[in-house]
Formats: sequence, structure tokens, C-alpha cells
Amino acid sequence: MQGFPVAHCRVLAVDLSGEDGFAVLDTGPEDYRYLYAGTVKCVDGGWVGGSDGNGGTVGWTLTDREREVGVVALWDEAPPGADAVRVVWRGEVREAPVRDGVYLVTWWREPDPKDARPRVASFRIGGRWVPAVRR
Repeated sequence: MQGFPVAHCRVLAVDLSGEDGFAVLDTGPEDYRYLYAGTVKCVDGGWVGGSDGNGGTVGWTLTDREREVGVVALWDEAPPGADAVRVVWRGEVREAPVRDGVYLVTWWREPDPKDARPRVASFRIGGRWVPAVRR
């Protein structure tokens, strides 16, 4: 969060795996959400930023050069009223909460999946799973 004005940097979602993490931040003013996310690593008792970017996305980021593995992260804003997201990747279905209108789903210690990326299948809105609209 270093480098961002305190008033314009709010943590919306975090997933940790050992000394590695992935965080989604809102770096916009109060009246305009601007998502910014990336990897973090615990170094000497503090968290240091790694690779990051803006806008909701799905991608892979190298976190361990020696083993050539990283994190696959899918994150973005959810539709109004959503309280959970359902994601599909390689035949696996995962569900994750939506908090503050944002979701984050990660897979750790993964080799680069090349073009095989997770996709949002549906959102739970009002207790019902509603198919996601493809952009």
C-alpha cells in the first residue's frame, strides 16, 4: 500500500499461502472504485509488493523461480447483490465469498497454465445461482 494516499487505498480481498499472498485493493477516491491487485511476499516480518496491475482480471504470476510455479488469480467486481462467486477451472468448481462487491479466487503453486484460465460460471444473488454474463 506504500505509495498510495491512505484515503485512497483500501484492502478489499486477500488470500495468503505461507509467505506469499495476493491482495485486491481499491485505490480510487470514495466515489469511484478503482481496483488494483497483485502479489505480496512476507519479508523480514513485513509485506512487500510484487507483480501488480489494475482492472479485474485472471492471470498467472510467478512466485517461485526455482520451482517455476506461481499463483493463478481471478478477481473482479461482482454484480450488485452478489454474495458468492462460482468459478470453474480444469473441471474443478470453486465457490468464494463476495465481500465489498469484489471476489478473489486463487490457486497456489501452479505452473504457468498458458491459455487455460479459470472462468466465472455464476454468482449467487438473492440465494440463487445466476449465470455470469460473458464480457
